[in-house]
Amino acid sequence: MAKRTPGLEKVVSIIPKALHELGSKQEREFYQHWVLWHWADIVGEAYAQNVKAVRIERGSLYVYCRNAAWSNETRYQMPRIIQQVNNYAGGEMVKEIRFSRSWREEDWAPQRADEERAEKEVPEVNVGRERAKMVLTPDDLAAAEKIGSGTEDEDIALKVRQLYRKDRQLDKLRLARGWKPCPTCGRLRPPQAAACSHCRRQAGEDIRARVRAVLRDIPWARCKEVCEYVPECTPQLLNEQRAALVQLMASKVAANDRMSMEAKTLVMLYRCLPPDKLTDEAVKRALYELRFSMYWPPGYTPPKRYEAIPLRRAAKRQYGKGHQEDHPKSSGASEEKG
Repeated sequence: MAKRTPGLEKVVSIIPKALHELGSKQEREFYQHWVLWHWADIVGEAYAQNVKAVRIERGSLYVYCRNAAWSNETRYQMPRIIQQVNNYAGGEMVKEIRFSRSWREEDWAPQRADEERAEKEVPEVNVGRERAKMVLTPDDLAAAEKIGSGTEDEDIALKVRQLYRKDRQLDKLRLARGWKPCPTCGRLRPPQAAACSHCRRQAGEDIRARVRAVLRDIPWARCKEVCEYVPECTPQLLNEQRAALVQLMASKVAANDRMSMEAKTLVMLYRCLPPDKLTDEAVKRALYELRFSMYWPPGYTPPKRYEAIPLRRAAKRQYGKGHQEDHPKSSGASEEKG
């Protein structure tokens, strides 16, 4: 085997040097696009399918979420996502994450094209045509005639008989395709499913109700804590039920209420804050973010943003004043020196 020529530099080391020679602006833009291109590698394929990285601008990563549940999940995971992005970029590129209200059609085009291609590969089956081929027994036909016998309107009776016959034909078609009775209710279920759609829907609603019950008792509970009471709970399911409870509770709390137990419970549910970490500043910020979902009493005027969230410059000025008051000797010495 021939030896490699000594002194040749690897491509991995050539690209960073070439980008650095182009200038800081071009280098920064390249790594920003690098993060957007490898978004799925950074956060995972499942997360990237529901949260799209739109752009990076002035240290802020703008993302678009498919629904409110993924928006809440992004808020909870924000420090971790920022750390992963910066680790992948090799430096402090992102300081915060902001939400974008729109997205471009071409951003999701590759994924949608794959889904359409997968749908085209599956041959379509005309269920109505296959159902019409099923032959009904005399007992089924006799039962259909009895259904509309007591109806005064003959047109309605005819429609009811047709629906019954189609339903019986559909059941026969499903049995021919291997469908089996549900062990719980007796309805037909697909061969790969453990229960029918009705029972699965009821089971899902039962799990959601149990998750909401846990959140009502422990508003600040996270997924690990909820799973102790509801093992079937998932992060997505928890975020969906938390968002639904937040909307329900916010509609019953007045926008100017900051002291009631309902308002504090709402903040603990929205921010996942335990009671020992519930401060007046946290209540003020959370209720300001939820102001459009809360009940507005007559004559209520929403506060300005800087009233609920102090500006950074104002905070610096306040810190500077307090710093000078804490050290009067240094200020006096500077005056004497002047």
